[in-house]
Amino acid sequence: MSEYMKTKYLAILLCAAFVLPGCNDSFLDRIPLDELTDETYWETEEHLILASNACINYLRGKNRSVDMEFLGDNVFRERSSEYKTLGSGNFTSDLSVINSEWTTGYDGIRRCNHFLENYERAQKVSAPVRERYAGEAIFIRAYLYSYLVNCFGDVPRVTNTIDVGDDELYGSRTDKETMIEWILDEFDRAAAVLPYAKDLKDSELGRPTKEAAWAFSSRFALYHERWDKAVSSAEEVMTAGFHKLYDNGNPETTYNELFTLAANPVTNKNNREFIVTRLYSEEANQTHNLSRELQVPNEEARSAPTRSLMDAYLCNGLPITLPASRYRENTHEAIFNNRDPRMAQTILKPGAKWGGYPGKTTYEQPKFSNSATSCRTTTGWYFTKFVELSAISRYNKDQNAIPLMRYAEVLLNWIEAKEMRGDAITQPDIDKSINLLRDRVGADKMVLTKLNAYGLNLRDEIRRERRVELALEGERYFDLLRWKQGDLLAKDVTGMRKSTVPPSEYVYVEDIPTDDKGNLILMTGRTFSDMKNYLWPIPFTQTQRNPNLLPNNPGWE
Repeated sequence: MSEYMKTKYLAILLCAAFVLPGCNDSFLDRIPLDELTDETYWETEEHLILASNACINYLRGKNRSVDMEFLGDNVFRERSSEYKTLGSGNFTSDLSVINSEWTTGYDGIRRCNHFLENYERAQKVSAPVRERYAGEAIFIRAYLYSYLVNCFGDVPRVTNTIDVGDDELYGSRTDKETMIEWILDEFDRAAAVLPYAKDLKDSELGRPTKEAAWAFSSRFALYHERWDKAVSSAEEVMTAGFHKLYDNGNPETTYNELFTLAANPVTNKNNREFIVTRLYSEEANQTHNLSRELQVPNEEARSAPTRSLMDAYLCNGLPITLPASRYRENTHEAIFNNRDPRMAQTILKPGAKWGGYPGKTTYEQPKFSNSATSCRTTTGWYFTKFVELSAISRYNKDQNAIPLMRYAEVLLNWIEAKEMRGDAITQPDIDKSINLLRDRVGADKMVLTKLNAYGLNLRDEIRRERRVELALEGERYFDLLRWKQGDLLAKDVTGMRKSTVPPSEYVYVEDIPTDDKGNLILMTGRTFSDMKNYLWPIPFTQTQRNPNLLPNNPGWE
């Protein structure tokens, strides 16, 4: 890498290193709050940039985006995990990850509030420039509140820096509906002063833009049934014209490549799909371990695709439950035949390159034994999405960018919101949204007359498309909650059909029970109560500190 590229790359990481607090203490320690209150600090644009970086630092990283797949039904992890426990429904309000979600959110909100209380002191900076950085803090604060509301419902709305002794420290919760409207207004407020993505300098790549605010507005509005807002916010991104779907010219590799180093938006200007991104770089000492976790050569894969996810992919353009799909599953290889091409670009197919077996670079069959010779799968399958083969052999040296918002999702938000508000969906609507996603991988188009001919429900197929396109990106759990399909989280987790396990591996699964279809049963005892599990409880630690947060959410009293 040239010195110019190193300098630019580091600048980008410093501007947009979306790192969790505690993962990068040296970066956070560069701009502690006690320094920012110094009378001489708030003067220059550089001061505003550094202070804004402290806010941007609270955007989620790999372990609070991809890892949230453990909450849903796309992924199974054999080892214990607090997300896995939470997703199982068998937890109490003292689960630490619940408290971490709360405290991390409010820590970030305090940073943003501190910025907004002080940025106007930078009188040497022009008003439009000051407001641009204020827009970044407003966006991050709205983003953090959106997750708090999604998880907890009613939450305290705090818009100033709270110190020990302040009455607001022991305030009550603001009702969810009020919070939803306020957050959407805040995204609009941020968009009004943020720059368009096309106007970012190379050194600013990754900073919040108008499109970022609109895109997250579309997601949040969709989640909370503000259909008009979800549609209009998505259309703002679509008509702005900068973001587009990534395409390397090869439908057999383009989707998979999007999540590898080859499509890193820092070095590949053809990737305009990522609207908000967590960037990583060894030069900036910012890396993760996702590739190795998915295909670790001497242990079990940390995340393995479930039977539920595998069955979601269409066969010959139809659900596999329909005889007309001509789906057959008599071997491990056959499950991939004539499926949506994103399946083989998300889940490892026999014959593909992989890094889970030192000395064998071509994947042949799953391994169920515990020997330390290659990667073991618990379900019978492995992920290839997000896997950078060169990173597997080195612990925690992965530099893949993690998208937190893609243009693909904006298109999915748009078509789903239109259908949910009762629009008469036309084939041109499908062609400018779902079929753009299918066209880039060479999948069968969605044709409304075909759906009608086979008695398929359009809403179900739009939701299927979202699951397939966004698999392993951390949104599945929240989608199930907003669709009121929590019952799916209570189902047993299953894997490969026992009859298709390779003969050499059969001895390792022989005693594993199966369901009525012959699938391996990997986890039972999951629960979901409509009365309590659509919201998380307010953390026990927080209610102990502030009794005004009570009563707790329904079912958690």
